[in-house]
Amino acid sequence: MANTDAAFGAKPVRHLTGGTIRANEWKIIGDGTSSSNIFTGDFVKLGATGYIDVAAAGNRLLGVFAGCSYTNSSGEQVFSKYYPASTTTQNSSDITAFVYDDPNIVYAIQSSGSADFADIGNKADHVAGTGSTTTGHSKFEINGTTGTGTAGLTILGLYNSPKNAYGTNGVLEATIYEHELNEHIDADGTPGV
Repeated sequence: MANTDAAFGAKPVRHLTGGTIRANEWKIIGDGTSSSNIFTGDFVKLGATGYIDVAAAGNRLLGVFAGCSYTNSSGEQVFSKYYPASTTTQNSSDITAFVYDDPNIVYAIQSSGSADFADIGNKADHVAGTGSTTTGHSKFEINGTTGTGTAGLTILGLYNSPKNAYGTNGVLEATIYEHELNEHIDADGTPGV
């Protein structure tokens, strides 16, 4: 069976300890200087100024974006599945972003290449894709090239779904390995004591 090529970003599917999956509040700067769209399912990082932004492969990850809320320049309250780049809010107030930031969340994410059983436990970075401004959904994927060194994600296995199989564009389960809130990972992503 061939898998469908339909990237959807990272979707939280379970918690390693059986805990509750919830998004927490973080901030996006509201003065129009944040120049990247951020879609539901995109990986985000914590910037040097304390605000979040979309993460590139190789960045330490804070979590997965789950939407945002702000008061636009006309004074209307907006709830959105994505952050539109360069948004200016009323009085340049901060934008509330909802982020799945628990290091123990397991995500379903499509592979950009071919994955198999031997990839379990391997590390891989994410591959950015252009999300949809219509649906607000991400097109991020997990890199099909895996290894045992450091990378942003750890592959746990195949996501259990009737129309999903190992191979090209398979949907995998993964956790964030280089996580901003993991104290056992140092600044360059290397595991520590």
